[in-house]
Amino acid sequence: MKTFAWQVLILGGFYFIISFLLSWKETVVFEALNMAIFIIFIILLVVLCFKRKYNFLTRFQNKFIKMANYLSGLGAVQYFSVIFITIPGIIYGYNVSRAQYNGLEVPVIPVAYLQIVNYCYWGILLFSLIWATYQSFWKK
Repeated sequence: MKTFAWQVLILGGFYFIISFLLSWKETVVFEALNMAIFIIFIILLVVLCFKRKYNFLTRFQNKFIKMANYLSGLGAVQYFSVIFITIPGIIYGYNVSRAQYNGLEVPVIPVAYLQIVNYCYWGILLFSLIWATYQSFWKK
Protein backbone atom coordinates (compact mmCIF):
# COMPACT_ATOMS: atom_id res chain seq x y z
CA MET A 1 0.00 0.00 0.00
CA LYS A 2 1.25 3.47 -0.79
CA THR A 3 2.55 5.61 2.05
CA PHE A 4 -0.13 8.28 1.59
CA ALA A 5 -3.07 5.85 1.73
CA TRP A 6 -1.50 4.01 4.66
CA GLN A 7 -1.05 7.24 6.62
CA VAL A 8 -4.60 8.39 5.84
CA LEU A 9 -5.90 5.12 7.30
CA ILE A 10 -3.63 5.34 10.36
CA LEU A 11 -4.77 8.92 10.99
CA GLY A 12 -8.37 7.70 10.81
CA GLY A 13 -7.53 4.91 13.24
CA PHE A 14 -6.11 7.36 15.75
CA TYR A 15 -9.26 9.44 15.45
CA PHE A 16 -11.41 6.31 15.88
CA ILE A 17 -9.69 5.39 19.17
CA ILE A 18 -9.68 8.94 20.59
CA SER A 19 -13.31 9.64 19.70
CA PHE A 20 -14.34 6.26 21.11
CA LEU A 21 -12.65 7.06 24.41
CA LEU A 22 -14.19 10.54 24.53
CA SER A 23 -17.69 9.22 23.88
CA TRP A 24 -17.90 7.30 27.17
CA LYS A 25 -18.94 10.39 29.13
CA GLU A 26 -21.84 12.45 27.82
CA THR A 27 -21.07 15.87 29.23
CA VAL A 28 -20.62 19.20 27.52
CA VAL A 29 -16.87 19.13 28.15
CA PHE A 30 -16.37 15.74 26.51
CA GLU A 31 -18.60 16.68 23.58
CA ALA A 32 -16.57 19.86 23.07
CA LEU A 33 -13.34 17.84 23.26
CA ASN A 34 -14.74 15.38 20.74
CA MET A 35 -15.64 18.22 18.37
CA ALA A 36 -12.17 19.76 18.82
CA ILE A 37 -10.54 16.40 18.07
CA PHE A 38 -12.71 16.09 14.95
CA ILE A 39 -11.64 19.53 13.74
CA ILE A 40 -7.98 18.67 14.41
CA PHE A 41 -8.47 15.40 12.52
CA ILE A 42 -9.92 17.23 9.50
CA ILE A 43 -7.07 19.77 9.55
CA LEU A 44 -4.44 17.01 9.76
CA LEU A 45 -6.17 15.16 6.92
CA VAL A 46 -6.21 18.23 4.67
CA VAL A 47 -2.56 19.00 5.43
CA LEU A 48 -1.68 15.36 4.72
CA CYS A 49 -3.38 15.63 1.32
CA PHE A 50 -1.05 18.51 0.39
CA LYS A 51 2.05 17.26 2.18
CA ARG A 52 1.62 13.59 1.11
CA LYS A 53 3.53 12.24 4.15
CA TYR A 54 3.99 12.93 7.86
CA ASN A 55 7.39 12.07 9.31
CA PHE A 56 5.98 11.16 12.73
CA LEU A 57 3.56 8.70 11.11
CA THR A 58 6.38 7.20 9.02
CA ARG A 59 8.44 6.62 12.16
CA PHE A 60 5.36 5.17 13.89
CA GLN A 61 4.71 2.80 10.96
CA ASN A 62 8.29 1.56 10.95
CA LYS A 63 8.56 1.14 14.70
CA PHE A 64 5.12 -0.30 15.52
CA ILE A 65 4.12 -2.34 12.46
CA LYS A 66 1.44 -4.42 14.19
CA MET A 67 -0.21 -1.43 15.82
CA ALA A 68 -0.13 0.41 12.48
CA ASN A 69 -1.98 -2.53 10.90
CA TYR A 70 -4.75 -2.38 13.50
CA LEU A 71 -4.99 1.42 13.31
CA SER A 72 -5.28 1.29 9.54
CA GLY A 73 -8.10 -1.25 9.86
CA LEU A 74 -9.92 0.95 12.34
CA GLY A 75 -9.27 3.92 10.07
CA ALA A 76 -11.12 2.18 7.23
CA VAL A 77 -14.07 1.69 9.57
CA GLN A 78 -13.92 5.34 10.61
CA TYR A 79 -13.98 6.60 7.03
CA PHE A 80 -16.93 4.30 6.26
CA SER A 81 -18.68 5.77 9.28
CA VAL A 82 -18.04 9.35 8.22
CA ILE A 83 -19.14 8.77 4.62
CA PHE A 84 -22.21 6.62 5.22
CA ILE A 85 -23.39 7.69 8.69
CA THR A 86 -22.18 11.18 9.59
CA ILE A 87 -22.70 12.94 6.25
CA PRO A 88 -26.20 11.48 5.62
CA GLY A 89 -27.06 12.29 9.25
CA ILE A 90 -26.08 15.91 8.74
CA ILE A 91 -28.15 16.07 5.55
CA TYR A 92 -31.15 14.44 7.24
CA GLY A 93 -30.85 16.79 10.23
CA TYR A 94 -30.76 19.76 7.90
CA ASN A 95 -33.88 18.55 6.08
CA VAL A 96 -35.73 18.00 9.37
CA SER A 97 -34.83 21.48 10.66
CA ARG A 98 -35.85 23.08 7.38
CA ALA A 99 -39.18 21.21 7.42
CA GLN A 100 -39.86 22.22 11.03
CA TYR A 101 -38.98 25.84 10.32
CA ASN A 102 -41.29 25.96 7.29
CA GLY A 103 -44.09 24.13 9.12
CA LEU A 104 -43.97 21.15 6.78
CA GLU A 105 -44.19 17.47 7.61
CA VAL A 106 -40.98 16.09 9.11
CA PRO A 107 -39.30 13.53 6.80
CA VAL A 108 -39.47 9.90 7.91
CA ILE A 109 -36.29 8.31 9.27
CA PRO A 110 -34.87 5.91 6.63
CA VAL A 111 -34.93 2.80 8.84
CA ALA A 112 -33.95 0.33 6.09
CA TYR A 113 -30.90 2.43 5.19
CA LEU A 114 -29.84 2.61 8.84
CA GLN A 115 -30.17 -1.16 9.28
CA ILE A 116 -28.13 -1.92 6.16
CA VAL A 117 -25.43 0.59 7.12
CA ASN A 118 -25.32 -0.84 10.66
CA TYR A 119 -24.77 -4.38 9.36
CA CYS A 120 -22.14 -3.14 6.91
CA TYR A 121 -20.39 -1.18 9.68
CA TRP A 122 -20.08 -4.24 11.92
CA GLY A 123 -19.05 -6.40 8.98
CA ILE A 124 -16.32 -3.97 7.94
CA LEU A 125 -15.15 -3.68 11.55
CA LEU A 126 -14.91 -7.46 11.89
CA PHE A 127 -13.24 -7.87 8.50
CA SER A 128 -10.71 -5.10 9.17
CA LEU A 129 -9.72 -6.60 12.53
CA ILE A 130 -9.33 -10.04 10.94
CA TRP A 131 -7.26 -8.48 8.14
CA ALA A 132 -5.02 -6.66 10.66
CA THR A 133 -4.53 -9.87 12.64
CA TYR A 134 -3.62 -11.76 9.47
CA GLN A 135 -1.17 -9.04 8.39
CA SER A 136 0.39 -8.84 11.84
CA PHE A 137 0.72 -12.47 12.87
CA TRP A 138 0.21 -14.96 10.04
CA LYS A 139 1.48 -13.37 6.84
CA LYS A 140 5.11 -14.17 6.20
